[in-house]
Amino acid sequence: MLGRYLLNMLQGDGLVPRPPDGLRPAQLGVVMLGRVIIGDIGATLVDLAIRRLVDVQEAAGDGGEWLLTPMVSSAPVHRRNNLLGYERTLLGGLGGSSAVTVAATTAGMPQLLADTRREVIRDAVHQGWLRHLRHDQRTSEGDKLADRIRAFQRRLRQYAGDQGPSGLAGPLLPYALRLGMLGDSDLPLVRFAHDWVSSLSALPGWHPPVPRKPNPLEDPVPLNNDSSAYQRNYMYPTSP
Repeated sequence: MLGRYLLNMLQGDGLVPRPPDGLRPAQLGVVMLGRVIIGDIGATLVDLAIRRLVDVQEAAGDGGEWLLTPMVSSAPVHRRNNLLGYERTLLGGLGGSSAVTVAATTAGMPQLLADTRREVIRDAVHQGWLRHLRHDQRTSEGDKLADRIRAFQRRLRQYAGDQGPSGLAGPLLPYALRLGMLGDSDLPLVRFAHDWVSSLSALPGWHPPVPRKPNPLEDPVPLNNDSSAYQRNYMYPTSP
C-alpha cells in the first residue's frame, strides 16, 4: 500500500503530492484526530465545489454570506457515482438544485452536521481505520495510514513552499485547508471555508474554539504562520 502511495507521488512531473489512497479531506481528518471537526465539513464542501458537485458563490452585498447550489442532478454520472455516503448526506441536506444561503439552512443545520459527522465516522470504521463508532481509536491499519498522511502533509507543505500559495489552488486546496496551511486568503473558497466555520461552530453539538498550542504533527502552523487563524478556523472539537 505504501508502494502505491509513493508511485502516486511520482506521477506526472514528480512534484505534485497526492493524498494517500485517494483520501478525501474529511477521511484524512478523522483518521488523524479520531473525531470530526467543523473544519472537516467545510473542507468537504470546498472539495465538492472543486469537483463541480456544488456551486459556491458569494452573495451580493456586504460580504460574509454565501450561496450554495447543489449540482448533483446535472453532474456527469461518473461524478455522481464517486460520491461517498457522507458527501451524499451533506449535499442532500442542502436541498435540491436551487441556491440556498448558509443562513437559510441554519435551522436544519445541527441535524445535518450530526448526520454528516456520523457518516464520516461510519465510513472510517467500515474502511478499517477506526475500531468502532463510540471510542474512535485507530486500528493498526489506521496507524499506518496516519503515517502516510503525515508524509503527504510534509510533502504538501514543501510543495507549497516551492510553488507559493497559488500552488495549492485546485484539488489540493481542501487538503491544505484541512491541514491548516491557509489562513487569510483572497481565494473565494478559502474565505467561504473560514466563514462557514465561524458561522456554524456555535451550533448545538459543536464547541467554540479551545485555545491551545498547535501540535506540529497533527495540526502544523499555517504557511503564513498565523497559528491563531488556524485555531480560530479549524480547531473546533466536537461534543463527546
